[in-house]
Amino acid sequence: MKTLSKSRFVSGIQCDKKIWFDFYRKDLKLPTDEQTQAVFDLGHRIGILAQNMFPNGKDATPEDYSNLKPSIENTQKWIYEKVETIYEATFSAKNAFCMLDILHRKDEEVWAIEVKNSTSVKDYHLTDASLQYFVMKNAGFPPDRFFMMHINNQYVKQGELTSEIFALEDITEEVIANQDWVAENLERLLKMLEINEEPEVKIGGHCSDPFGCDYAHHCWKHIPENSVFELYRGGNKGWNLYEQNILKIDEIPDDFSLTHFQNLQRNGLQNNESYIDEIAIKNIISPWEFPLYFFDFETIFPAIPVLDGTRPYQQVPFQYSLHILDEYGNLSHKEFLANPEDFSNGENPLKHLVQQLKKDFGSKGNIVTYNQSFEILRLKELAQRFPEDSDFLYSLVERVVDLLPVFQGGYCYFPAMKNSASIKAVLPAIAPDFTYENLEVQDGGAASSLFHQSIENGNFTDENLRENLLKYCERDTLAMVVIYQFLMENI
Repeated sequence: MKTLSKSRFVSGIQCDKKIWFDFYRKDLKLPTDEQTQAVFDLGHRIGILAQNMFPNGKDATPEDYSNLKPSIENTQKWIYEKVETIYEATFSAKNAFCMLDILHRKDEEVWAIEVKNSTSVKDYHLTDASLQYFVMKNAGFPPDRFFMMHINNQYVKQGELTSEIFALEDITEEVIANQDWVAENLERLLKMLEINEEPEVKIGGHCSDPFGCDYAHHCWKHIPENSVFELYRGGNKGWNLYEQNILKIDEIPDDFSLTHFQNLQRNGLQNNESYIDEIAIKNIISPWEFPLYFFDFETIFPAIPVLDGTRPYQQVPFQYSLHILDEYGNLSHKEFLANPEDFSNGENPLKHLVQQLKKDFGSKGNIVTYNQSFEILRLKELAQRFPEDSDFLYSLVERVVDLLPVFQGGYCYFPAMKNSASIKAVLPAIAPDFTYENLEVQDGGAASSLFHQSIENGNFTDENLRENLLKYCERDTLAMVVIYQFLMENI
């Protein structure tokens, strides 16, 4: 009979086929992508930081994950010796095993502590914690209390990180209440895995809940391009159509209720139709006052804050680009990029950013963004941080306008946009020759990750990185200029 880890148990709860593939068809699994690997790496870093909050523990981490016996024996030995803290405490029972992040003695109690990089306890956290408790109890070592240790997003960094960056949430009652459920599902999954035949499981919402599935490409291979699941903000409509055996957007019947944008999608696929509502677009952009400031922030949002005065996962601007277009068509460019070392040397990179904003913005003219809520919120956060500059920063907020509603509202649509109003979807539709492909940094996620790495390194990790970051951010605001000029030429 197979033996299940907590991660495979969670997979099995999500989908029988997913856990079956883990054992019998791992050849179907795609290589881990950069985004997924980044999540794994973050989890490891958070785990190490959590261990540091319970220092001088014994480490039961297996040297060879194919042989857990030494880790199990060490864990038992140290428990009997009443060692205060054990990292990766390892247990096995009832054809299941688990490695607990931290096992800690607090006075006369034994605490099981599982560490997560989220800011709250999720349902699937309770699933894996319940399996861990089940294994520990059946191995003869039930903890007195079970805690989820997650990120405290109200923590504000001031100097060295403290234990307050974590919140300990007692979930003992919940995991104990789940024990019969764990036993039933563990037995069910183990029996299912004894059958050397792929389970019959239809695709459904479970394919992405709570995680995207490594085998979705296999199970969804019958779903065509431009499927009903790609409807803009489709919600349950995709599943309703799928159940009627309608798979493609251009096959959706006329009497099926669609939003304006969704209708544009269908018409675009059926007839290659574009749509421009000149009056609506004119009402949005014609009132804008010159000079126009096309503005975009780049931010980092680290789980572990890197700047005093910031919280976990707070969006912290480190860069901006600004294209300035006057009423005669003249275009100029301004920019700011923080020094990575300023995040740790006592300087304040955000103050430097505000000072540069004061130099780059004139006192009149609208500030053009793409999704204004993001830039507005960053400006308001800066105003709260620097009260002495709040009048200036709030004056910028009052001048902000937004290009996104033109496309999000369906006032301008091209089939090449498909189901997105993002700037990266709009650009190829209206300016096919305008591209990011010749840049070393091609998206905001990469820019954020590379700059974050530079902060941790103490300087730019690559001699060309500073220039590459500037080029990327400049391209974003130039893209807004191109979009604006296209709209003005077509209304």
